[in-house]
Amino acid sequence: MDDLKRRILVLDDDPEVRVTFSDVLIEEGFEVQTAGTIAEFQVISRARKFDLFLLDVGLPDGSGLSLLKPLREETEAGVILLAPRRDRIDEVVGPEQGAHDYVGKSCPLPELVARIHAVLRRISPRGAPAMAGPDVSLPVDFQFDGYRVCLSARRVLAPDGSDVALTRAEFEILGVFLKCQGCILTRDQLMRTVRGRDRESHDRAVDTLVSKLRRKLPPQEGRTIPYIRTVHGLGYEFMG
Repeated sequence: MDDLKRRILVLDDDPEVRVTFSDVLIEEGFEVQTAGTIAEFQVISRARKFDLFLLDVGLPDGSGLSLLKPLREETEAGVILLAPRRDRIDEVVGPEQGAHDYVGKSCPLPELVARIHAVLRRISPRGAPAMAGPDVSLPVDFQFDGYRVCLSARRVLAPDGSDVALTRAEFEILGVFLKCQGCILTRDQLMRTVRGRDRESHDRAVDTLVSKLRRKLPPQEGRTIPYIRTVHGLGYEFMG
């Protein structure tokens, strides 16, 4: 086998999912192994090194979530969690628990592949250098002032090519701004994009998210105003 190929271990109790993911990832150039139970996963993962793990959160002998802590103690490999629906684990698992990303099993396969590539680029496995300069292979949905946004991969690149780390809520609100450039959006309109929030405190929640976006997306040299303009008494407008 080619040692230069990146290795992925897929843990899922559904044989059809394992075959589908394996076929797609092998065609993409990865070396792939699969497991149907946690016990099988542990045997395989201890036998060799992997660059990334796809972990089902619901299995006959437990949950893929239980593997996060030991994996983080043993390896720096990427971890993407799989769930029947993305929102099943959306508010439960964060980067501090060891997962780099999480997707619903029904997500389009091209999106899954894009997310895998994004995680591998982020962790720079096998001593590879971190990405420098623009990633020309990334499909770009929106551009503004040197920033590039790919909605399918949920990825934002700064003008220098580095990844901008956004939370789910920050990314979703940014997506709404980009799709409605030049429009004034009320806090209620923005809040509808953020699931699982307390509606009674939505004004403060939106203001906090906008403030964080402004910090993470600083204006480029020569520009003195932020990309998101406050329209007093009405809401916000994206001015990229």
